[in-house]
Amino acid sequence: MRGRRPSGAKLVKGTDGSEQARQRLKAMLETIAGQKRIAEACEDMGIGEAQFHKLRRKRIAGALASLEPVPVGRPRAGLAEVDEHAAGMQEEIRQLRIELRAAQIREEVALLMPHLVKVRDEGGKRTTVRAPSRGGRCGTRGKSGGSAS
Repeated sequence: MRGRRPSGAKLVKGTDGSEQARQRLKAMLETIAGQKRIAEACEDMGIGEAQFHKLRRKRIAGALASLEPVPVGRPRAGLAEVDEHAAGMQEEIRQLRIELRAAQIREEVALLMPHLVKVRDEGGKRTTVRAPSRGGRCGTRGKSGGSAS
């Protein structure tokens, strides 16, 4: 066999992390490589076999996920900006729809009840235009139905 011999679990020595994490990784790699029995690794790590299998399964799944192919190159810039802009536009549309509906309701009220409409006089002051009353307190025919004579 040509080339360097595989380093295997010895590669863990130069990695970042706590001593306990490095020892656990080294024990897992040694069991995978067949250099150490699972019972020995569990004893070194201070855990039971069920916990060891659970940990090893999780770490292998994590390693596999990190090795999934990814798109080549730098991610497109500005996608976050576009998303934020679109969200802002949607909020503005929602506000404008509310304002439009309010204006439509005011218009309907003005058409159905013109006596409630406020108009501006010559001085710019708003006044309420009231429709002339039909009957009332001053007339001879009040609500009582009787006459004053």
